[in-house]
Amino acid sequence: MSTTNRRRIVQRVILCVLGVVVSFGPGVARAAELGDTVWIPRVDPDKGVVETFELNTLGMIRSGDDGDADWRIFRGKYRESVSRRDFFVTVGRPDLANRESSRQTKRNILLWGGYGAAALGAGMLVATFSEGGWDPHVAVGGAFLAGGLGSVWISSVFAGPDLNADEAESLIRRYNEHLHDRLIEPNGPSGPSKRMDVVQSLDLAPWIVWGAAGLAVTGRF
Repeated sequence: MSTTNRRRIVQRVILCVLGVVVSFGPGVARAAELGDTVWIPRVDPDKGVVETFELNTLGMIRSGDDGDADWRIFRGKYRESVSRRDFFVTVGRPDLANRESSRQTKRNILLWGGYGAAALGAGMLVATFSEGGWDPHVAVGGAFLAGGLGSVWISSVFAGPDLNADEAESLIRRYNEHLHDRLIEPNGPSGPSKRMDVVQSLDLAPWIVWGAAGLAVTGRF
């Protein structure tokens, strides 16, 4: 293989790595508003309104105090784990759910593609310094190895959540308030009220005539 061809191969590998980095650069989602398709659970007649509410409120566990800390979501008083994608669907944000899926796809491509390129580069370097057989240029094997390791390193950028912890916490607070308004407020703590206040005033007036007596009731509705 000529020196010119080897140089071109190295240049193409470097350009491919740079292209992957640019195209897979993390997109930041800044959205702390509920969507139009917020999920509201049905009230379980066996559990009641309050129990249904307590089993479906959202909470967050965060590692660190800053806004860029890692976080995970749980549901209800028993802290059932919720994936980030399911969390975004629950708060009515399918756009963020799709972004989360895209991030995971990019991470997997970068991670496993990087491992493959690094393994290929290592194999080429072994062949370079071995006697006989295939004899690739050391720069080509080094470029594949470096590019693969760089891809693996870049994949860690997509390992965490796209939304920062403060924005996720704001979404949780808004969702729990919305859930309370939809479940607790219309139904009350123990179910819908059946009482109707139709009487505005009630007056009692006793009456007595010869040989009889009674009580007159007058009301205003």
